[in-house]
Amino acid sequence: MVIGITNLKGGVGKTTLTLNLAVTFAHQGKRVCIVDADKNQNSMEWSGARKASLPEVIVMGCTEPRALSKLVESQKEIYDMVLIDGTPDLGEMTTRIMLASDLMLIPLLPSGHDFRSMVLLLQRFEQAKGFKPELPAYFILNKFDERLNFHADMMDLLGQYDIPILDAKVKSRIAYAQTGVSGMGVLEWTDQKAIEEIEVLAKEVLEKAAQYQLN
Repeated sequence: MVIGITNLKGGVGKTTLTLNLAVTFAHQGKRVCIVDADKNQNSMEWSGARKASLPEVIVMGCTEPRALSKLVESQKEIYDMVLIDGTPDLGEMTTRIMLASDLMLIPLLPSGHDFRSMVLLLQRFEQAKGFKPELPAYFILNKFDERLNFHADMMDLLGQYDIPILDAKVKSRIAYAQTGVSGMGVLEWTDQKAIEEIEVLAKEVLEKAAQYQLN
C-alpha cells in the first residue's frame, strides 16, 4: 500500500505526519518504508538520528521525478506500507507522487495562505485523476484548535470540495518537534495526548484504505 502525503506549501506538517504514521505502523508490526521526495530530505535526516533499537523504518531519498514511480513500485513488493514524503512544488514530482500513490493525504494548517495553495494542488490532483480516476484523497487538519473560530470556518470552506476531511485532527504539540530531531515518533515519547492523537489518525487512515481494498 502506498500513501502519498503532500501539499504545495511548506511547513504544513508533511514530514511530521509521514514520520509519525510510519512509526505507528512499524509498532503495529508492519514493514514500513518512507520515500523522501523533498529536496530538503528531512525524512532522511530523521532516519540518520533513529536508534537501531527502535522498530525499523527504512527511508530512501528520491528527488528525481522520473525515478520515483520505479522506486515506489519496487518497494511495494518488499514493504507493507510505503509512505511518500512529498515536496512543496507544483512541478512534475507532485504529479508523479499522485500517480504512484494508492491513497493521498493532504495536510493543511487552518490559515488563509494554506487554503490558497491548496486550491492549486487540487487543480493538479484533478489532472492526475484523469490518468488514475479511482485515486482517493483526504484532508488532514494539522495544528488544529477547535476553540478558534477560523479553524471551524476552515472546515466549512473545505466542505465545498469533493475531498473529505479526516475526523482525526492533529494539534500543536511540542512532542512533534522534539521527536522530529531525535529520530523518533511521538508513539515513542512521553506525551500521552500526542500518542493517542497519532494512534487515532493511523487507525482512521487504515480504515479508509480498507474501504478501497488497499491494504
